[in-house]
Formats: sequence, structure tokens, C-alpha cells
Amino acid sequence: MVLCASAQQPLVIGTILGVAGAIAGAFAGYEIRHRLVNRFGLPDFGVALTEDIVAIGGGLLLVSHMF
Repeated sequence: MVLCASAQQPLVIGTILGVAGAIAGAFAGYEIRHRLVNRFGLPDFGVALTEDIVAIGGGLLLVSHMF
């Protein structure tokens, strides 16, 4: 939504795309974490923490290169 606002685009489009991305990311993250834990016997907490670090770091990286 912030990107649409800065580009002077309709906020509704940014909101819809943000919600869709959040839902897709949540399901994809869960599926990847579930498979890693089951296949390799990794601790769920460690995989979840790594997933969060990658998500936050990736988001910060994308935003820092946009402006």
C-alpha cells in the first residue's frame, strides 16, 4: 500500500496485492518449513527463526533499494 501511495496509485490495489502476498507467503513459508522439519529432522524453532530472518532481511533489502 505504501508503494502505491508513493507512486500515486489507488491504495485499494496496493492493499489487495499486499493481502494476497501475505497469504501466499504464509502458506508457502509453512509448507517449506514443514517439509524441512520432516525430511531432515531439523528443529522446528530453528527453521522458523531462519524463515523469519530471511523474510525480514529480504523485505528490508527490497525496500532499501527502492528509494
